[in-house]
Amino acid sequence: MVLCVIGGVLLLQDSAKGGGDDNDRNEVTSRATDFAVAYNTYDVARLDEYQKRVKGLLTPAYSKQFVEVTDAIFKALETKKQTSDGANVLGVAIDSIDKDSAEAIIAVDAKISNTDNEAAVLRHFRWKVSFTKTKSKWLVAKFESVAPVDAQATPVPSTTTPSPQGGDN
Repeated sequence: MVLCVIGGVLLLQDSAKGGGDDNDRNEVTSRATDFAVAYNTYDVARLDEYQKRVKGLLTPAYSKQFVEVTDAIFKALETKKQTSDGANVLGVAIDSIDKDSAEAIIAVDAKISNTDNEAAVLRHFRWKVSFTKTKSKWLVAKFESVAPVDAQATPVPSTTTPSPQGGDN
């Protein structure tokens, strides 16, 4: 399953839509990696530090949303003493890019710890991230989770048909 997602991400890198010069593509890829690591490295006891660190990667409008959401989520997780670290970016693919906007797909794993688990749990995240170029800097304007695809082979139905007499052929 993970190999299929990574393979798909790498294929996207080769077949990205839109233009964008190599410098912009490299900057978006770098910014996507920075965002994935920053977003997945936190301690709910250090909300202010987390918000400040991630804020520099976001557009002003999205930063406001981010603060509102993390205020609520971190408050809910406070008693569980949740942390996330060990972020490992598996791949970044530029889905589309032009002179002032881009979309990327990011695959990242991180280890989540809290009072519900004796050991850190490895989580797999896949995101679609929208970027806007603001004052010559690529910033995250929006991101959303990409649901995993659980592909399974299904058996081929039998090709035998009942005979008109009621028995199998």
